[in-house]
Amino acid sequence: MSVEQRLSFLVAGAQKCGTTALDGYLRLHPQLDMAQTKETHFFDDEVAVDWRAPDYSPLHAQFLGRPDQLRGEATPITLYWTPAHYRLLRYNPDLRFIVMLRHPTDRAWSHWRMNIRRDLDTLPFSEAIRSGRTRVLEDGEHAGLARHSSYIERGYFARQIASLATLFPLRNMLFLRQSDLLSDPDAVLARVASFLDIASFPSVDHLRLNVGDTPEGSAMSTEDADYLDALFAEGLNYLERLTGVRLERDSTES
Repeated sequence: MSVEQRLSFLVAGAQKCGTTALDGYLRLHPQLDMAQTKETHFFDDEVAVDWRAPDYSPLHAQFLGRPDQLRGEATPITLYWTPAHYRLLRYNPDLRFIVMLRHPTDRAWSHWRMNIRRDLDTLPFSEAIRSGRTRVLEDGEHAGLARHSSYIERGYFARQIASLATLFPLRNMLFLRQSDLLSDPDAVLARVASFLDIASFPSVDHLRLNVGDTPEGSAMSTEDADYLDALFAEGLNYLERLTGVRLERDSTES
């Protein structure tokens, strides 16, 4: 595998935190070559890839650009799927990570709404966030890791970032808030350009992608919000100490 073939950066997460919009913006930059498929799920593939001797050709076939472009892709489960962290280190120890963040209570609500729309869950939100702690063990491919029922587990961002930081330096990571991307995408993309050491992005129109309707008659209850806020409080303090990012509750429905 030549250096030119390897991905230079990855939008590693978090799910339901604006990664689809960011991926859309990144595709506008002439120096970036994004994977044809948003969410290749290559490094979290537990079935098709032999991780003792991985074949990277299916991943590299996703790219059609010039060799002088930086290759990147966006698979937001990557931050949460900690076995992928070691695979990425072997693949490219100089890899850079862009991590989109959002208050985990709002993220959990948006995650559940997506699962309801896709018929991946049938439980009411109140039950899903409480029973999910054991469902993750029952449904997961690894202990504590499940793709669909991980409403709470995915929200422990600091824990996941700390895991990644045991393998990659924090200077290789850029932490962005979904709220900032929504309110001022040009400012956020300026940070991305500086982080990736590329020319400035052209001025962009606001993108709102991957937005779905709330199930009729459904709203997060104050009781559920308080329950989640209490679970995440300590982790959010840790996140701010680790990354300098402070997350506030928002009303974004995406």
